[in-house]
Amino acid sequence: MQKQILPLLCISVLLTLVTVISFQFFNALSITGVTLLNLLVVITAAYWCDFLIAVVTAFLAFLCINYFFIEPRYTFEVAHLQSWVVLGCFLIVSIIISSLVKQLKYQTEQSLTAKQHAQFARMLAEKLALSNDVQQLLQDTCNLLQAEFNRPFCVASFKDKQYSLSVTDFTMPNARLFEWVSANGKAISPYTDYWTELITPTKQWLIPFSRVPSTDPILVMDKINDEDTEEKFSAIKSCVDQISQAYQRLIQSDIAKKAELVAQEEAIQSALLASISHDMRTPLTSILGAATTLQQVDLTPEQAKHLNNLIASQARYLADTTENILSLIRLESNQTSQIAMDWQSPEELIGIVTALYQSRGESLNLLVNISDAELLIEGNANLLVQALVNLIDNAKQIHTSTEPILIEVIRESHFMNICINDRGPGFDAGFSADKIKKFSSTKGKGFGLGLSIVQAIVSLHQGLLSFRQRPGGGACVVLSFPASVIATDSKHV
Repeated sequence: MQKQILPLLCISVLLTLVTVISFQFFNALSITGVTLLNLLVVITAAYWCDFLIAVVTAFLAFLCINYFFIEPRYTFEVAHLQSWVVLGCFLIVSIIISSLVKQLKYQTEQSLTAKQHAQFARMLAEKLALSNDVQQLLQDTCNLLQAEFNRPFCVASFKDKQYSLSVTDFTMPNARLFEWVSANGKAISPYTDYWTELITPTKQWLIPFSRVPSTDPILVMDKINDEDTEEKFSAIKSCVDQISQAYQRLIQSDIAKKAELVAQEEAIQSALLASISHDMRTPLTSILGAATTLQQVDLTPEQAKHLNNLIASQARYLADTTENILSLIRLESNQTSQIAMDWQSPEELIGIVTALYQSRGESLNLLVNISDAELLIEGNANLLVQALVNLIDNAKQIHTSTEPILIEVIRESHFMNICINDRGPGFDAGFSADKIKKFSSTKGKGFGLGLSIVQAIVSLHQGLLSFRQRPGGGACVVLSFPASVIATDSKHV
């Protein structure tokens, strides 16, 4: 009743003001103008106030018109039938229009509410569909619910054998409530059979993500009051069901990813063990057999030299293999995020590679073509040399022509490319860096780590590794470095 007093006073003031104006200009307005002005007051009351206030306003306007403007004036008597018709029509029209205005306002509000609910449902569905992180999903949905229902929301997650809230500035419900909801999979609110003022003095709703006993999260809504109806509770519970489905999807996705990683690790370990058993046992057997044979005294110098060379080559193979495995481990560890970078000349890097092969006593038939000697690469010299050596080793093993292996340094668009060209069988159609597998080799000997190491090195330099078919037959492996890491000598004098 107290809420109706202020609107009634405002409408009374407005009606008084209209009566004064009508009284001052009655000769110009006539009874028709006065009636219409009072009808506007009734319509205003019907739109902004309750229907009861609109009806009261209509009767007050009826009395004002009768008293001030109907002959005989300043009495509630009516002298003419025409005046009765005017007053009766005014009262009937006022009540009808008040009813229609209230219906129109109600339908308008319902339409706006439905539009807001639809927009909220769309935003919630988009958020649930696009979320790929559990914590971000819970936080975003709480923000959406708070904006829609104008109440504080948070999620209680089960950690360390107890429930904890996702936000700090939130009233913590009694731990017994969490235990009960978790054990029964049922919500606590005034619209369930599990609500009492004694155990829920903080006026909170607790809605579990799961309908069965579990340790899934629980949605908590705080600061509820008498305006929070059963309809609102049902709407929030429906939202929780949708959020729960997205939550379970992300949880299952995380479990699947972890299982996939475990399977990949197990596969890599199996491949590594298989490679070790084959590719490392063979050279070790050769070394052991050659060393045992050298212990015989009746060997010729040529036989002893052959056995020494065999031991040296097999030991070098084992050393290279071990170094490749260690290099790949270092490159894939977090320690490589702070590698030392400096400006390197491709010509000097190729010179270091050539000197390295000469120090090993290995022949290297290379043809180098550098289109611009002033081009520099910002990178780590040791890693770049290692990448080139791995690619050249691969090219040597499959190169079948007498022509030299061609190394080109050219600039294409926004990239500087180092291309290693051979005359081997080339790569399969559609082969790319994404298809490189560790511990998998197409050759009869080796771990298949060469390209994996090159790929890791190029990634550390923000570059790209790509594969092409060389015109005339063979393969072309390209190391591409973006223009942002390319400069000229003139810029660094």
